[in-house]
Amino acid sequence: MRVTNSMMVRNMLDHLKNNMGDLNDLNEQLSSGKLFQRPSDAPIKVSDSMNYKSQLNRNSQFQRNLNQTENWLNTTESALKSGTEVIQRARELTIYAANDSMTSDDRKMVAKEMKQLRDELIDISNAKLGDSYIFSGQKTGDKPFEVVDNGIGNFVEYQGDDNSISRRLNENVEMDVNLKGSEVFKKEIENINKVYQSLVSDKTRAEVKGSEFEDIKEFNDMLGDQTTTEEFEITVDGVTGTVSFDGDYTGGDSFENFTEVKNDVQTQLDDAGIEAEVDISENNEIIIRSKASGSNSNIKVTSDDNNIIGGVSDSYGSNEPYKGEFISNYLSDMDDSINKYAELRSEVGGKIQRTGNIISRLEANEVHLRSLKSKNEDADLAEVITELKMEETVYRASLASGSRIMQQSLVDFIR
Repeated sequence: MRVTNSMMVRNMLDHLKNNMGDLNDLNEQLSSGKLFQRPSDAPIKVSDSMNYKSQLNRNSQFQRNLNQTENWLNTTESALKSGTEVIQRARELTIYAANDSMTSDDRKMVAKEMKQLRDELIDISNAKLGDSYIFSGQKTGDKPFEVVDNGIGNFVEYQGDDNSISRRLNENVEMDVNLKGSEVFKKEIENINKVYQSLVSDKTRAEVKGSEFEDIKEFNDMLGDQTTTEEFEITVDGVTGTVSFDGDYTGGDSFENFTEVKNDVQTQLDDAGIEAEVDISENNEIIIRSKASGSNSNIKVTSDDNNIIGGVSDSYGSNEPYKGEFISNYLSDMDDSINKYAELRSEVGGKIQRTGNIISRLEANEVHLRSLKSKNEDADLAEVITELKMEETVYRASLASGSRIMQQSLVDFIR
């Protein structure tokens, strides 16, 4: 093959350009600290780095979720602890006030502290984390409990909802972080308020009580499938209405618990314009009390042969204060509340422990992912500097070699 001077020059320029390109690549690696600048430089490594970055972003979001969850659970646990202390003090006062040797003035003194305990529990139930009420369900912008000062009955009205708030803590764990205020505080506030009302009242209210039931299944089985409506007529302080059960209570219309029974009967009385309060005893008895008190307070029930809401009865209040036995009836409810709060605190504590474990794993995983990402894309500066020096030497040699093969021109001889 014939080698010409122009061929040598062309080859020299191609090699010079390649050497300059290698030198430029090493300069970019040294100045940026990265092995590649564009996807075309290393497609597989770029894909791996994008994957590591995506995992790190998810990891960061999980850590933010965990921090919020941990703060939420700690606030919840603190509220439950304070609520337990309030109920324990209310229980002590209830035992003290249930003594019939106490005078009316003594009970009213106790009632003053009981009222403060009631208001304190309402304040605890309205706990916030930042701008969010933690016991309002998903309606975090609304205060969960609003005071409805109607004297007797439901002292507070729940403004929130019963929906859960959940947080994704990692790829496989999604945790409910909230407790529903209606289940945690409503009954407790009402019980303390009932004791308070009993202590300040100089007169008792009319009351009727149904049969005892072992459980909700027994109640549903007793109602059965009401192909014809079972209806009870009730008169409270001169206002007459009806309470009816007209569903298949062994099937789709069955009650899940006695709270549903209470709410159903209360709604029917309210719709009929009857001023009465519905309650459920510790023996699962339906109790209906007049909101008025004194000897003029009266409740009359007819057509209740199975004694579901009070049998066939005619009850009057009295002008005497409540006996200690009546006040002590609320002790079992307070004991149940204390036990419930202990279980809830245990549940919340377990969740706090679990979030701590997940945070530790995510932090360790973040260190591992950053290490993999660094190994995949970060340049070894010592190695790059060494290669850069070698490329500089090669480039200078290319320039020196090129200067020797360039043909001399007439200009070179004009001196």
